[in-house]
Amino acid sequence: MLIHDKAVKKLAPADYIIIEEEHVQLKRFLDDLHDTCCQLDTLVEQGAEGEKTATYRGRLPSFLFYVTELATKHFNHEEAIMLSRPNVTEEYNYFRAHKQAHTEILEKLDILVDKCFSLDTQVGIAEIYHQFHKKLSDLFEEHDCAFDDPFILSTKT
Repeated sequence: MLIHDKAVKKLAPADYIIIEEEHVQLKRFLDDLHDTCCQLDTLVEQGAEGEKTATYRGRLPSFLFYVTELATKHFNHEEAIMLSRPNVTEEYNYFRAHKQAHTEILEKLDILVDKCFSLDTQVGIAEIYHQFHKKLSDLFEEHDCAFDDPFILSTKT
């Protein structure tokens, strides 16, 4: 996941602190999710599915709902920062497009959460975690490249 470090450092100090802390949380979440995938791979390789993977199956809802909460909070902060900029209103085309992208990510995240729960009976828990990690990383990276990097760079021009 790109966290656009160079661009974030150009924000006003108060905004920088908020966004940077949230990026650290999102990055830590993705790292934890990746580590969980690796742990599950090891269990599967050892043929230790069943009871040992049941814990991971039980943790899945927490992972899914926690990232939705993190993303929602981050998007709200980001939109508030955008609206605090001179000449930016809710009717400003770039703001509307960026906000719409946030809405679409949250909708895709809801679909992804539902898919993870429906996969629960079709594939192993390791595969569910892998799919979730990949799709979530792709969603955030795509958004960073399309919206966040240009927005954050614009805060200093």
